[in-house]
Amino acid sequence: MDTILYATDCTKNSISTLDYALNLSETVKAKLVVLHIYDIPPVRTSNIRSPEQLNKLAMNEHKELLEDYCRKNLNQNLSKNQPLYEVAQNTSISKGIVDRISKSKIDLLVIGMKDEHSSRGFFSGNIANKLIDKNLCPILIIPPQYSYKGIERIAYASDFESSDIIAIEKLAAIAEYYDAKIEVVHIPTLEEYGAMQQMEWFKELLEVQVPYKKISFHMVLANSIAQGLRKHIKDENADLLGMLERKNNGLFSSIFNKDIIKKMETLVTIPILCYNS
Repeated sequence: MDTILYATDCTKNSISTLDYALNLSETVKAKLVVLHIYDIPPVRTSNIRSPEQLNKLAMNEHKELLEDYCRKNLNQNLSKNQPLYEVAQNTSISKGIVDRISKSKIDLLVIGMKDEHSSRGFFSGNIANKLIDKNLCPILIIPPQYSYKGIERIAYASDFESSDIIAIEKLAAIAEYYDAKIEVVHIPTLEEYGAMQQMEWFKELLEVQVPYKKISFHMVLANSIAQGLRKHIKDENADLLGMLERKNNGLFSSIFNKDIIKKMETLVTIPILCYNS
């Protein structure tokens, strides 16, 4: 992993997500780019200036505000790893992020879950869903006020499909830096047959393609997939939930479709790392 992009609205409620992004970038030895998308320029300049001058002044002002926000709230942490600061004007947050990712390779996008305290409704309107649907890069969604504490256990919600293997392989690349355990979790339904045989097939295939050793498999019986996931995360004290956004009719499609973020906000209180199939 070379570059992590964190999109922020520069509010008090986003400080913990900023801290998480910085600590993660230090651990995986990646460059951190902190991006702020703004819309209406602050009214601090004379209207006799040209639109070009006003745009330049607005960009410089927002860049300064972003740098001050990060330095003030990260304090001594910045002595370890200095982020790159970028701002861009766009009426659409999601489009602004997409435009930035299209300029250069981003290995991971970090955003906050929808926060009612955001001045612009920063992640309201299912912005995370829109970004996942673009198939840009993996997206890490951090709950409001979630404090970084490292990663020891990662739960991965699996449907035992071949596409899961690619996602777990990418997940293992992060887990290695933390020496973390990856717990592949499957919640069988009443209509599902041969779940154990399917799991054994998947285990064999995974062992061939993913050399990471700290991977275990868990079959959780529950009345619903949501209940099973919540139970496993709570019982095993998972620090991260990994999942694949699915477009087919697989087992998890009822939960992990393109409305994944909206639904998952009510299911778990830990960060969610989403991969696109």
